[in-house]
Amino acid sequence: MQETQARPLSLDGVFASVRRLQRLGKRLVGQLRHDARRLVERSGKPVVDQVLALVDVGKLRADVQGRAERAVKDLDARRVRLLTALEGQLERLTDPVVKELRAAAREVAYLKDRIAHVERRLEALTRETASKHRAA
Repeated sequence: MQETQARPLSLDGVFASVRRLQRLGKRLVGQLRHDARRLVERSGKPVVDQVLALVDVGKLRADVQGRAERAVKDLDARRVRLLTALEGQLERLTDPVVKELRAAAREVAYLKDRIAHVERRLEALTRETASKHRAA
């Protein structure tokens, strides 16, 4: 028994096979389109009525509406989950900044008090110096 060895196809051979399959596919689709057109032209409305009789339009509409409602609910649930996750991340990212701002605000308030105290001392010293100069 003689074994046949499989030869690897060349890239050009693969491309040629793909092109040939595309041509055959186009020809087949064209033939199907032509046959369908002839059938509809010959039968016209009865064929359409037969197709519609096979499809329960009310059931189809209800199915599509149900799917659309489920999709909207799913999108809403995803929106809520995303918003919750985003709020959590935002809170984690802003907490350190808020703490730093509070610390800075406390430090600014402390410095304002110190400056006010220094200004009062300067005014007192200025008055003392002025009164000493007048007395002298």
